[in-house]
Amino acid sequence: MRTAIFTTAVLLLAGAAQAQTPSTQTSGPTPPTSDLTRDLNSGPPTPAVYLAPAPIAEPVSAVPAPAGTVSAPPTPVASPPRTDPIPAAPAIQPRPTPDTGPAPVTPARTEPPASAPEASVPATPPPAAAPEASVPAAPPPAAAPALSVLDSADRAALPFTVVLPPGFEIVAGRPGPDFQIYTIRRGDRSFVMVYTGPASQFPIYSGQMVEAGGRASVVATENGVRYAKEHLFQRSSAPNEIHIWTMSLDGADRIMAEQIAQTVDVR
Repeated sequence: MRTAIFTTAVLLLAGAAQAQTPSTQTSGPTPPTSDLTRDLNSGPPTPAVYLAPAPIAEPVSAVPAPAGTVSAPPTPVASPPRTDPIPAAPAIQPRPTPDTGPAPVTPARTEPPASAPEASVPATPPPAAAPEASVPAAPPPAAAPALSVLDSADRAALPFTVVLPPGFEIVAGRPGPDFQIYTIRRGDRSFVMVYTGPASQFPIYSGQMVEAGGRASVVATENGVRYAKEHLFQRSSAPNEIHIWTMSLDGADRIMAEQIAQTVDVR
């Protein structure tokens, strides 16, 4: 805006100066005067308007201060206020401390009372040991009756008869108050057992009951073969029952035991 006003004023001043300057030409016709020039010449003189630009401040050279003069400190320039918000510092959280419970209380140390000097006690001699009572030794257990092998005279006194193959023998053992059990064996292997007494446990095997020759027999069929496994004789005099049964054997020994048991007969 100031530049436009300054330019207009300069143009106006230049036009007025040109109008007031007399023409140096003496000859020739006078040119017609424009309406603008006539208007300007008819008015009172206009004072010149001069708008000078703003003065530029020149730097002031520092003049050394005379000796002994104390220079004032420079005036600090205030910085413009800060408009952006300053973040608030986070609050410091108290650090939790572990709960260790109440502090242990150390009991006051008490000095033990001075003990009185122990009185010397005369040593008591140990009591004399009482003499051990004599305990009678227990009698040794009765030895089991030894098995006795029957000879020909003993076999003749038996209430039954039997045909023994070569190598077989009759052994008497496990007698009772009114019964006896005999074993027919070869070596250490038993083949047939014979009970003589008032009442036997016949039958001890399962099978078909057969009565023949004055005796009751139990016959079992195994793999299509019939075996007579036990026999029972009953008498009117003692011994009232004679019970014969074979041992559990296999093969030829089983056949041999069956043959020996069938040869047993009462006297």
